[in-house]
Order: sequence, then C-alpha cells, then structure tokens
Amino acid sequence: MPKNKKKTNYHEKRRNKQKIVFIILAVVLSVGLLGSSVVWITGGSSLTQPAEKEKRNVTPQDNIKSLETSVKSNPNDAGALIQLARAYADAGRFKDAFSMYERAAQKNPDDSDLVLELAATGFQQGEFDKTIQYLDEEIKRRPGNANAYYYRGIVAADGKKDYQKGIRDIEKYISMAKDSDEKAKALQMIDEWKGNLPAAG
Repeated sequence: MPKNKKKTNYHEKRRNKQKIVFIILAVVLSVGLLGSSVVWITGGSSLTQPAEKEKRNVTPQDNIKSLETSVKSNPNDAGALIQLARAYADAGRFKDAFSMYERAAQKNPDDSDLVLELAATGFQQGEFDKTIQYLDEEIKRRPGNANAYYYRGIVAADGKKDYQKGIRDIEKYISMAKDSDEKAKALQMIDEWKGNLPAAG
C-alpha cells in the first residue's frame, strides 16, 4: 500500500505541475507564479540522482552531456529520451526538448503522461499543429483522459486562436473533471475566450 500511495502521489504532483505549466503559458494565471511553478520533474528511474548530483556538484550542462551520451548509447530507450527531454526543458532548450519528447513518444506512444509533457513543451515551442495531433491521438486511445481535452482546448484557443474549439474541449473537460477548483479555473478560461468570439450578427 505505501508504495502504491507514493506512486499515486508522484503522478498527481506531476499532472498538477503540468497543468500549472499550461495555465501559465496560456496567460490565465498571474505572472507571479512563473518562477515557482515551472518545474520539470525527473522520472522514476532518476529519483535518486539529485542527491548524488549534489555530492558531485554536477552542473545542468554536465547532466545534459551525460544524458546525451546515454541516449547515443541507447537510442531506443524511451526512459533515457524522456530524461534528456526534461533536462533540455529545465535548461530552457524547449526546441530540443520537444524533439526529444517526440522521439520518446514514438517509442512509447501509450504513455499518457509522456504525451501531456510533450504537449506542454509543444505549446511552449509554438508547435500547435503537431501538439494537437498528438492530443488527438491520445484522445482516440483514451477518450476518458480529461486532461488531454484540457490541454487540447488551450492549444486550440490560445495557440491557434480557435476559441470555439477551445471552448468545446474545455467544456468536455469540465464534464469529466472531479476537482471543483480546476473546474472553476476552466470556467474562467471559457469566459475569457467567449470575449474573443466575433459578435453574432
């Protein structure tokens, strides 16, 4: 039980931070959250690495070089690709991060968390069409994934300025979501986007 609880808490924290990243990028939360909220979480196999890195005083660039070497040695290892993608994102290298996430998604397309991380990075990078394509595929595989609708709605509205589609996706998310606070934020987004719709005439 404790292990399952720990795993659940980890995934919940990851999803929450992914949501925060998206909301910030969509400019629907205050700028003051930016510094403390844009955090990329390392994967399960690297949970012990931070303490080891501190002992060795490993710099982010050293970490990236090490991960790049690992990816070259194991190009089909989705876990190594994801770790490198997160390291790139942490360093602000979102173009490289998106490319690495795409490679990881090709190796492990059924990983919903991976697809959502890819989507957040794709939004940051302005890869709106590709991001929507990945989210379309995720929704086809898992129509019950409320977060995929949530992310796709933000990409559609704040990325492609398709406010009607964005509103439809967020309304779908609201119908599926259980968290009342998240629903309230989603409703605020819809109200904002409705103000961008052309006046009926």
